[in-house]
Amino acid sequence: MFSLSNGTKTNNLDLHPGDKYFKSITKTWHNASYPQISPLRPELQVTDKVVFITGGGTGIGKATAIAYAQADAKCIAIFGRRVDKLASAAEEIRKANPNGTTTVVYEGVDLSQRAAVDAAFPNALKKAGESQIDIFIHNAGILQTLGKVAGYGDEEYRRGLDLNMVGGFNTIQAMIPLLAAEAKVFNISSGIAHVGHMPLSWAYAATKVANSKMFEYLQAENPNLHVVNVHPGIVNTDINSSNELAGVGVDDVNLPAHYLVWLASQEAKFLKGKFVWVNWDVEELNARAEEIENSLLLTVGLHGVPQ
Repeated sequence: MFSLSNGTKTNNLDLHPGDKYFKSITKTWHNASYPQISPLRPELQVTDKVVFITGGGTGIGKATAIAYAQADAKCIAIFGRRVDKLASAAEEIRKANPNGTTTVVYEGVDLSQRAAVDAAFPNALKKAGESQIDIFIHNAGILQTLGKVAGYGDEEYRRGLDLNMVGGFNTIQAMIPLLAAEAKVFNISSGIAHVGHMPLSWAYAATKVANSKMFEYLQAENPNLHVVNVHPGIVNTDINSSNELAGVGVDDVNLPAHYLVWLASQEAKFLKGKFVWVNWDVEELNARAEEIENSLLLTVGLHGVPQ
């Protein structure tokens, strides 16, 4: 259990200044990539691995796909609703592999439509000539219009449910039969799923809380998998380009992209089943790996009530 919005200590984990918005569990707070999470590090190479990324045509999803290509992934499949964006992103991803050996495929799909998702994932595997997924990153989603709970538009609320919650649910149903026995599964959540009140953001917070809990259950029901919920920082991407939050991003898009490559490495195995922020320094986290792995640290719960 932890909170980053107030207080100075929780569950024996000291909190540090972080940035102007949030506290941090590590003394060092990152807004951009750094050498320890570079996809070019030999220890982070994912040669022979098949990587699937939803929402892979733009923003964090595309940057993550590029990072995995730099880490020498065997195959990367990206999914999204805009085929033109996917096609141009696929070309960038192919060029990012230093050896020219990464196969890139893409599927245009609306994740809120179950039948379409059920067809898109195995079709991508077939086009790539592969049989299973080693690393799966669920990144797709929308940021709903800001507003108060009372008086909020029901159509906008249902749109968020469909594209965020139902999309995440459909994704899980389609990918589970295709996963490798000990696959890595990363859900791009948001710190809003557990921090204190963020004015006018309740609709987005509600879907992020629900999805995080869903992936938490996925981990509990499938202990062979390695599932992690991830706060990707505050990045200026298409998701917030047309609302009140446009331009507020303080984190470089390569920070979450490179962090997600590190998260798939053996160095991050102690974070299985946890909720992490990409801003936290990985060396400082590693220094407390045993404590984190064998406690409720970096899990979301009710303060004062044991799980």
